Amino acid sequence: MSFFEKLFGKKNASSQKKSVYVDTSDFVAENLPEIKKLLSSVGYNDRHKRLADLAQMCGCNVMLLCLKLSSGQDKYVVVESSDRTFQVEDREFNWQHSQPAAASDASIMLMSLPFPKIGATGFISVPIKNSKNLLVGILLGLSISAVTNIDDKTRLLHLMAPTFEPELEVERLKQNKAQYDQRIASLRQNIEVMSNDLKIEKERSAESKELKSIFLTNLSHEIRTPMNVIMGFADLMEQAQTDEERNEFVTIIKQNCDILLKVLDNLIEISKLQSSYMFKAASPVQLNAMLDKIKGKYAGVLDSMGKKIVIDSSYALESPYDTIWNSEEIITKIFEQLLDNACKFTTEGKISFGYTMDHKEATFYVRDTGPGIRPGDEENIFNMFGLVDNTLTRQSSGTGIGLALAKKYIELASGKIWCDVGYKGGACFYFTIPTEKL
Repeated sequence: MSFFEKLFGKKNASSQKKSVYVDTSDFVAENLPEIKKLLSSVGYNDRHKRLADLAQMCGCNVMLLCLKLSSGQDKYVVVESSDRTFQVEDREFNWQHSQPAAASDASIMLMSLPFPKIGATGFISVPIKNSKNLLVGILLGLSISAVTNIDDKTRLLHLMAPTFEPELEVERLKQNKAQYDQRIASLRQNIEVMSNDLKIEKERSAESKELKSIFLTNLSHEIRTPMNVIMGFADLMEQAQTDEERNEFVTIIKQNCDILLKVLDNLIEISKLQSSYMFKAASPVQLNAMLDKIKGKYAGVLDSMGKKIVIDSSYALESPYDTIWNSEEIITKIFEQLLDNACKFTTEGKISFGYTMDHKEATFYVRDTGPGIRPGDEENIFNMFGLVDNTLTRQSSGTGIGLALAKKYIELASGKIWCDVGYKGGACFYFTIPTEKL
């Protein structure tokens, strides 16, 4: 049996029709030099030219060499075309080999693919397999006219398909390499980001340890100082000679009790925030009445501290148009922290507070005529345990948690806080609160 008999099948003598074997062998005989050239791997390294010659031999307008992707069972990508002008809008497409070559619904199938509309009405396709009989790609020929001698040309493509298998394996290796390179680049980038994050976290951890150490030292100082005063003047009361002297000692003891109580209150507030304490739910808040109460309280605080400081307030709206929807408890706590700071650091002059309003949020402010905030410290003062001066020889007392608590409260109320570094003559703090229902 000859080579072509083995390839295309022996002639069936009982058949009245011209056999496939005769048609194909005649075709091969007529085109033997070209076929031998196509089969030869020597001196024929132009893949595009080989596909063009193969398309011409099969009577196809376009011949495509497609690589099977590992991502999907029927997913392919075009790696070469016999026509340089043939542009694929999306190089990836699905192809099912169960479809017969040049089937009656060929044009419908072709129009569903991402190829340009070249008016194709037929196609021929054959699989390309490797030495392990695994599918690695397809040869796909598109034709704008009826495909004749389908069996002959399909067998010819089967004959040519193995010559493209090594090239598809190379394409697959290139594709895998590109994917691995991309993954490696992504991993390197992630490692770099993680390394930077780790470095930042280490710095924050070291800073946090230092701040906590300073905080505990300051806290010890803040508790011992008023306690020593209370115990000392309690002893002196026994030796007081007059009612006037005794009343003076009582006043000093009360003042230091208030200082000690404030330190303990702040510690309790930290505990509440860390344990997800639930504040009172949002409700209608009459700003003017709330701020009048705060003003009256701190006028008394300044008087008890013996400071001759004017406390002033300014409201943007008149009652009853001053109502917003938020948590009065949280807003009050914010003002208490800011005004405690203002009373502590201001020795003379004025403390003023109030608000302005637009249709979505209220902007509150607290100003004082104290020493102010140095440029560069405006961020640190809002950190937990952060102090502008962290030394034990600093002039003003404090644990460094007041402004941090204020910031936490404002975040709970969906607002924000900042310090006006351009303000001259003291410190000026602003914070915003939404006016609509949360």
